[in-house]
Amino acid sequence: MLEELISESTSAHPDSSSIHSANNLDTFTGNWDKTNAAHLLRRTHFGNRIKDLNRLRSAGNASNAINALVDEALQTPLPDDPGWYKNGTSGDISDVYDIQFKWMESMYEGGLLDRMILFWSNHFAVSYNNMNALPDKAPESYASHMYKYFKLLYQKGLGSFKQLVTDISKNSAMVYYLNNYNNVKGNANEDFARELMELFTLGSNDKNGNPNYSEEDVAEVARAVTGWKVNDSGLTSYFVESDHDAGTKTIFGKTGNFDLDGVIELIFQEKEYEVAWFISKKLYTFFVSAEPDATIIDQLANYCIQVEFNIAEVLKKLLSSTHFYQEHFLGCRIKSPIEIFMGFLRQLEITPNNEVKEFIRQRMQELNEELLRPDTVFGWAGYNPPDSDGIPGHYNWLNTNLMPSRWDSLSDLLYATAISGTVYQPINLTEKISDPSNPFSVAEDIAEHLISVPLDRVGIRIVEEDFAGNPSLAPDTSGMPQYKINLTKILLGAIPWYEFTSNSDDEGNLFYEETFADNLRQYITYLQQLPAYQLI
Repeated sequence: MLEELISESTSAHPDSSSIHSANNLDTFTGNWDKTNAAHLLRRTHFGNRIKDLNRLRSAGNASNAINALVDEALQTPLPDDPGWYKNGTSGDISDVYDIQFKWMESMYEGGLLDRMILFWSNHFAVSYNNMNALPDKAPESYASHMYKYFKLLYQKGLGSFKQLVTDISKNSAMVYYLNNYNNVKGNANEDFARELMELFTLGSNDKNGNPNYSEEDVAEVARAVTGWKVNDSGLTSYFVESDHDAGTKTIFGKTGNFDLDGVIELIFQEKEYEVAWFISKKLYTFFVSAEPDATIIDQLANYCIQVEFNIAEVLKKLLSSTHFYQEHFLGCRIKSPIEIFMGFLRQLEITPNNEVKEFIRQRMQELNEELLRPDTVFGWAGYNPPDSDGIPGHYNWLNTNLMPSRWDSLSDLLYATAISGTVYQPINLTEKISDPSNPFSVAEDIAEHLISVPLDRVGIRIVEEDFAGNPSLAPDTSGMPQYKINLTKILLGAIPWYEFTSNSDDEGNLFYEETFADNLRQYITYLQQLPAYQLI
């Protein structure tokens, strides 16, 4: 069902007047309506929270909206270091959980910056589990090294890609993770050298399938990046001249006395387009579609070179383009676990307390995406472009076992008595996005709020029964789309449509019967179990 829904969603074609603009990165000048603003919000945040949607809509157009988001991300101050980090080294697993919890809080309140940290934590994959698994790696300090890694992504994630590659290559967590701390003259370790080219900058092959580097290049790069160590007590990486291979190396046919900085300079100089293509493809897959568009990626790569690999500028170009706002990109990618959980909280405006964050952390482990713990050096396949088999990576997020786990977890958050001691109250949200006395409006507006796919393509359950209540008071549904009628019946259940309204207390304040709130919770449960809810 999910595959069919994605296929149907992505098979929609723009009308003939927009085909030309769909195939390039021209700035989108169409109607800046709720649908387009919500699409940008879903892809740059974790769920479309109402106040963020209203703010984006007020920007007036796509260009203003993405410029505001990028500028806001660039101006976000670095949060205070956690107390355990300030107090010195730490190796307690609870400190890693503390990083994860702080990041969840930031995801809930923040936006594009946290999206980019997630992108880079997949691109420059480092796992805390690998660092604390071996006794010679980060003894009693792996949490602190992971925090420095996270902090670097926070500080540099929207700047120069070349500078970020340089900084991450010297980051103590990365030096540990890819074993460059034991890469010495005369006994070169190729782990980091290979991943620097294959995973960080070039990819194995160029866009035409030709190799971007040879095994000889890997061996020579490994020699060039020798000499780096990690100081656990000082939480820094440092260079030891005596462990560095200072001999000449030949890389990409160029001979010189290359070191780590020299290798990165050489990659960006000799393989400039290949680097631009590689990172543009990764950004496209993460923000636009799991199925890369070679024409757009080529244009984005050229623009990336034009702006000297400034990631903020590349994002502005991509996310303000007409291509990005094509209807077939609405709900074309499967949500990752963190998108499911944080999106659900933000959409329903459930502020996560410590119990909720711990619940999510445990469920994330079960769903194969624990933050700061990717499965392999390749990151999470669900965020990456298709492998050689051509299957889009996002299909890795779901199978027949994981789907019910998602349903159950979100229901647990909705009826969260066992987690945080409270049951979700949906009336406030309903009042913000709809007319709560009109069940037809409520049913449609909540569905549009939660689901990114146009509702006429969702596959709403057909309800054959008539509306409950007095048949002589049956509602006039002429002209209503069938999905709206079915959704309203699902929302109402046994409640007559004319009774779904507010009452006034003695002081004139509006209130709603608890049974209405329960119906709303059941309705949200129905919506989150639709295949369409799994899409972003």
